[in-house]
Amino acid sequence: MGERTAVWDDPGLYGPRRALPLRAWPVTGESTGSFVNRLAHANGLSLATFLDRVGQGEASADPERVEKYPRCTEMYVNEAGLHYLSVLADLSPGLLQQDLPSLGAEWLLAGGLEEAAEWRWPWEPLAGHLVRYCRLCGDDLGVGEAVWLMSPDSWQVCLRHGYWSDESRGRGPDFVRLAELPETVTAHGVRQQLAARWGAAGEELFADAFQVAVYWWTRMPDTVCWVQRAWTAGLGAREMRAAPLVIYPEAAELAGAMLDFERAGQRDVAARAGWLAGVEQLMVRWGVDVAEGRQALLVWLGRHRMGVPAASRPADGCRLMLASGHGRIASRSGSVRQRSCLTWQLGMTAADM
Repeated sequence: MGERTAVWDDPGLYGPRRALPLRAWPVTGESTGSFVNRLAHANGLSLATFLDRVGQGEASADPERVEKYPRCTEMYVNEAGLHYLSVLADLSPGLLQQDLPSLGAEWLLAGGLEEAAEWRWPWEPLAGHLVRYCRLCGDDLGVGEAVWLMSPDSWQVCLRHGYWSDESRGRGPDFVRLAELPETVTAHGVRQQLAARWGAAGEELFADAFQVAVYWWTRMPDTVCWVQRAWTAGLGAREMRAAPLVIYPEAAELAGAMLDFERAGQRDVAARAGWLAGVEQLMVRWGVDVAEGRQALLVWLGRHRMGVPAASRPADGCRLMLASGHGRIASRSGSVRQRSCLTWQLGMTAADM
C-alpha cells in the first residue's frame, strides 16, 4: 500500500483539499503524463479537466488533442504542483517521486511551495523516451488502459511475456512478439547478465557494442540477418525503429568480446590487432561486411588503448575499470548512446559518422 498524504503536505489556500474518490497506483518508471491520465480517467474526468486541479499551465483548446498528450510528450510540474498532485492521488510526494522519474528534483519546474502550482507539456520530453509498457503486465496490475514509461532508451523488452515495445506510435505494431526472435530474447538476457556481474562497466560495454552495431546498420541496413529479423517482426528492413531490435543479438555478442579485451588487460599493438582479427571473424559469420565495418572497431580500440592508471583503481581490485579514454566520454547513466564512448546516434547519415 502507498503512503497517505501527511499534514505537512498541505497544498495551501488554493490547492485541492482532498483526494479524488478513486485511486490509481503508479507503475515504476511510468511517465507523469501517463499516470495523471489514468488517475483522471479512473475518476471520470477528462485530462483537461484534471489539469485544472493541478495548477496553472497552457494546453490546447481542443480537448481531444489534450487527451493525446501522454503518448506524445511528458508532463512536468513545479514543487507546488507536485504537492497538489500528491493530495489528489492520496500518495506522498516522496512515493510519487520514487515511481515517476520526471517528478525527480532535477526535473521540477522552477518555483518552491510558496509559488503558484504550475504544469507544462513541452513539445518533446526533456529526457528519455515515451515507450509503451507491456500490455500484459498492465493487465496483471489491473491498470485498465495504456501505460507509457519514461525510458532512457527508445525501446523496452518484457522477458516475462516476450514482447518488444518502443516509442513509435501509430506506425506499425505497438508490440512485437519475440517468440520467433529467440536470439533477441537471448541477447537481452546477456545484457542483463553483464550488468548484474560487472555493474556499470558491463552496461557501458554493452552500450559500446550497441553503438558499433548502430554504425554498421546505418551503413549496411541490407545485411541479410537484419532484414530477416525486421520482416519477422512485421517491420520494414530500413525502418529506423527496426534497428535496435534487429542488431541486438550482434551487439550482445560483441559486448562479450569487448569484455574479454578489457579483462585481458593487454592493450599493445599486437593485442589490439589480435582482438580485431577475432571480431572480424565474428563479422564474417554474421554477414557484416568487414571492410565497411572495421572503422567503428578501430575507433573503439582507439578509445580503449590506454588502461586506467594504478592510482585510480579501487584498492580491493574487484571492480572492472574500463579504459581511461572511455571514461572521459561515457556517462554513468542514461541511454545506451550516453553510456558509450562512441557518440554516433541512430538516425545519423552514414556520411556524418
